[in-house]
Amino acid sequence: MPITALSVGAVRGACRVLPSRARRASAALCLLLSAGVVSACDGSSAAPAATTTITIGGVFSVSGNWATLGVTSKAAMEVGIEDVNQSLAASGSGLRFAADIIDTKLDTALTLAAVRALKAKQVEVVLGPQSSAEVAALKAFVDANGMLVVSPSSTAGTLAIANDNIFRLTPSDTLEAVALVALMKADGVKTVIPFWRKDAGNVGLQVATRALFAAAGTVKPGVEYAATTTDYAAAVAALKTQVQAAIAERGGTAGVAIAHAGFDEVVDIFNLTSGDPVLSAVRWYGTDGTALSEPLRSYTKAAAFAKQVNFWAPVPGVDDAASARWQPVATRIAAVAKAQPDAFALAVYDAVWLTAQAYQTTGGRGNPAALKAAFVTAAGNYYGTTGWTKLNPAGDRQFGNFDFFAITQPTTAYRWDLAAQYNTQSGVLTRR
Repeated sequence: MPITALSVGAVRGACRVLPSRARRASAALCLLLSAGVVSACDGSSAAPAATTTITIGGVFSVSGNWATLGVTSKAAMEVGIEDVNQSLAASGSGLRFAADIIDTKLDTALTLAAVRALKAKQVEVVLGPQSSAEVAALKAFVDANGMLVVSPSSTAGTLAIANDNIFRLTPSDTLEAVALVALMKADGVKTVIPFWRKDAGNVGLQVATRALFAAAGTVKPGVEYAATTTDYAAAVAALKTQVQAAIAERGGTAGVAIAHAGFDEVVDIFNLTSGDPVLSAVRWYGTDGTALSEPLRSYTKAAAFAKQVNFWAPVPGVDDAASARWQPVATRIAAVAKAQPDAFALAVYDAVWLTAQAYQTTGGRGNPAALKAAFVTAAGNYYGTTGWTKLNPAGDRQFGNFDFFAITQPTTAYRWDLAAQYNTQSGVLTRR
């Protein structure tokens, strides 16, 4: 009997069903998930069944770079497993799921070792990793060994490959670049200087942004720094030289901006640039790797600089109109993680449900080809906390809108606030 994820904690006293497209995949079961309690819609109790537990792997950066997302992704997976198991128990199914989550610290070698260890435990599906560099590092292994990887946040266009074993519940970097360039154009930016971390995802983002912005203005060569960099003084000095040249060309700072693509190292960078009369005089933009970064929010000097330069960073967004579906789940994830989850983390929750649906379709473990096909079918008919999860031919999310977040200081503390939203289908930018 297939299972279907409904709004957790959002509805009480009556059964909600998914829109018709999702209902086709899950019409056999209608469950109410409310405040962590699951009940069958018809009030009947299912006969007990022998229990089979399937372990789903999780590889997230829980204590390293980009740990803000890693911590919330871990919590999202745990909440998702809890909800799926409640749904299965209520339906009388004997199938159950467990999570085996490994901390990768955003390190490619650790990530590959983690996936190898999960394979040794006969794990077939792995949620994560976060970065495109990690996905690239494990791709050959999972393709060769019949494992499925479902990343919530890898965006590199170079990994958009049809028929492989990598699925990504986020749009590729092309759509994020569309949103970022739309914002920069709306802000009157005429010259942009890219500044990026050398890894697959951030390189892809700067390449896509560069290509799109070139039609609207001037893109300088920019500055790249190695993923292993710990001292950013030389990179910042090179960036300053290019910014000074751009200001001289334009006769002032108006219309000059820096587009940064990286992760939590932005804190070290902003600590260096804080107080610099050149680098603090132009607008800065970020990408999904820095949006909602807890280290950036919590380090006062870096946060103050982010606020000064009006640093906005995009991340795939959720539908405000569907808040009854995702907000209760986000609230529960935040309670576990002690941090605000974004759409990437919510995608992990959705990935748990999609994996469970795929296993229900195939009847359990041991048939990786059928499991892969079932996952694609489930994604094509599912409306979860992040909206429709339909995949394109490369196995990436087909549609996606973006939320731009900015560092603000409403009191003595800094915080991230929603600043704008961009709809990639309509091309409309809405400021908040």
